[in-house]
Amino acid sequence: MKFRNSVLILLSGFLSQSNIALSEDPPLPPLPPWYPLKPWEVSSFHASNPQDSPYSANATSLELTIANPSWIPAGPAPHASGGGYVVFQNSTASCVLHWKEDAETPYGNLKGTCDSPQTDATRSEWNITINQIHDEPAHYMDLSFSLAYHMYVYGTDMYKMMSGFLHVQLGENLDGGCDEDGLCSYSLKNGSTPLLVQPTLQECRSACG
Repeated sequence: MKFRNSVLILLSGFLSQSNIALSEDPPLPPLPPWYPLKPWEVSSFHASNPQDSPYSANATSLELTIANPSWIPAGPAPHASGGGYVVFQNSTASCVLHWKEDAETPYGNLKGTCDSPQTDATRSEWNITINQIHDEPAHYMDLSFSLAYHMYVYGTDMYKMMSGFLHVQLGENLDGGCDEDGLCSYSLKNGSTPLLVQPTLQECRSACG
């Protein structure tokens, strides 16, 4: 009986020490309430093109400003540094594109990058695509955006890529038209700003929810 009691005492001591060791490395905290993603905001928009096609890229212009106003968890921080999560910071981008319309590119399909200020911690890459441009039933443009975040910290490459879609149309969220010289220009309708673009998560490494 003494031998059995000794074994039980040893086991009890071993389990107690194991619990202490495990308590020094607690599980990750729950993710902050970041998903579903909050909308991106388009605060300015101006487009111009000739009334009659075909036309070249030199005759067109699209300028807009888009922002992700929210912070997004990038990945877990080490417990030694306080735990929790490091975040991708909010980001604003200015996009300028020129497109053409001819027999080979009837919809003005074009991809481009946008200029975005960078921080020491977060690198953001914005891209824009003109998917379609039509004049019937009213002038409209279909645009898509992507935002890729990168951060290398604590020896980990943290990354997320999101995408979103925007439809703008004369009379709905655009004002404008064509002048007597055949130049058409469009801007955001009064009271419609900001236009909201709902992003979805496409690719992720770490803190993916």
